Amino acid sequence: MKKMIQLFQRAWIAVLLTLAITPIAAWSQQNGGAVLMQEDFESTFVNDPNCRDGSCNVPAGWRVWFIPHRETDPQGVNYPPIYSQTNAPNRVKSGAAAQRLSTENRTFTAGIYRVIENVKVGSKLRFSMWGQSWSTNDNSPISARPSTDIKLKIGIDPAAEGDAQPSPFNGRVVWSAEQDAKDAFVQFVVEAEAKTSTVIVWTYATMRDVVRHNEVFWDDALLEVIVPAAATATISPTPTAMATTTESSIADAGAAIAAAQPSGGMTYTVKAGDTLFGIALEHNKTVDDLRRLNQLQNDLLSIGQVLIIEPPSAQTQAAQAEPTPSQPAAESGATSEAAVAMVQSQPASGEATATSSVGALCVQAYFDNNGNGLRDAGEDLTPGIVFNVTSGGESKGSYTSDGVSEPYCFGNLAAGAYTVSAVIGPEYVTTTPLNDTANVGGGTNTLFSLGIRRADAAYEVIEYTPTPTAEDAGTNGGPNVLAILATLSGALMILASVGFGALFFLQSRRL
Repeated sequence: MKKMIQLFQRAWIAVLLTLAITPIAAWSQQNGGAVLMQEDFESTFVNDPNCRDGSCNVPAGWRVWFIPHRETDPQGVNYPPIYSQTNAPNRVKSGAAAQRLSTENRTFTAGIYRVIENVKVGSKLRFSMWGQSWSTNDNSPISARPSTDIKLKIGIDPAAEGDAQPSPFNGRVVWSAEQDAKDAFVQFVVEAEAKTSTVIVWTYATMRDVVRHNEVFWDDALLEVIVPAAATATISPTPTAMATTTESSIADAGAAIAAAQPSGGMTYTVKAGDTLFGIALEHNKTVDDLRRLNQLQNDLLSIGQVLIIEPPSAQTQAAQAEPTPSQPAAESGATSEAAVAMVQSQPASGEATATSSVGALCVQAYFDNNGNGLRDAGEDLTPGIVFNVTSGGESKGSYTSDGVSEPYCFGNLAAGAYTVSAVIGPEYVTTTPLNDTANVGGGTNTLFSLGIRRADAAYEVIEYTPTPTAEDAGTNGGPNVLAILATLSGALMILASVGFGALFFLQSRRL
């Protein structure tokens, strides 16, 4: 009888689990939800065969990449980090382990990547990962370096099929926004549509200063399909007949708002699996922006709903016109550095709303004579530096500096985030990041300024300063107060012990 009861209990538990899992599986199938890769960094690490000295330990399936140190690089700059598994509780997001990249008294530009195959072309993918940085000149667990000196981001290469030598600098990679992740984990998220059946996910980290500890930690990576390829191809741009009355009215209202706008703006039709946060992230907007533009009372969306991404207005046509003598000639070529600074500090008055959807990204390179990362008086422009601007994995232009007419501006760029990178010769080293993410919009010009020095020039290295200890206290000519107090405390304890011992002896004699 007892055995029958146990069998009945097991069967009933199996039924309950089936009833619980079935609706979850159905929801996942309807909304995409397919997990292509999930990594918690808890498994045993293996060495990447590209590293001969066994210092590149990553989970199986992952590989390492880094910019190698050249003989012309300054002391401590561009060295491959040590890749390892860490179990330090404050450097792990979840579970018991995470990926660690670390150097001592050096800098690195490096990361890890993973190739994902058999992806359905046209699928919309979301890659998320948690990252943290630590940079300090002593052993304190709190970073002493400015957070802007370490840049972290993640990316997806949506068209990696046939790429024999994967590179994060190929211009196709769609990057996430950079975030301040100093001493605390921050989630990085990026979305892209698969262009081929092979995609690659990347992590990226770079830092500026040579300090005692430069370390980066990654944990909990997830690559998932948020919109299946079939849904992307077949969803109608108008509300479907099966939509509820509420969904239809919301979609019709969105279409009416879009129709009421002048031509030249940007709208987006909601597809299966979309969220307001995901749409805002894809178009470099905030959720509040989309709520305001579309008069949304909540974040609920319906398939076929038309959202306004950019409010169209007459300025769109004006922005496409030839620049007048009173405006910076952003499209046609260089502007003066003073003009760039003026536009950065003063958006066009009276036309602020009209010019919010476009902007310009300006570039220059200069000889950073004092190595402070700023262009000071007397520091000349540098010719022969190649600049590339990309957005969403697509090239937006290239320019080679002539050392005379910079800053050069890539003009009439739609508002959003752009990746700008520079290519320098082996005779130079940089004093500022070689690439960056620049936000363009608001009718202003954004300046990317690259500082370089000749490789044989001196390089200022931040020296290690040990953390003062108790032994160092009071060494500036005065008495060591802690040592004196410790000595007195010890003496008092000895005297008290002697006194108690004598008292015990006398009482014993009395007895």
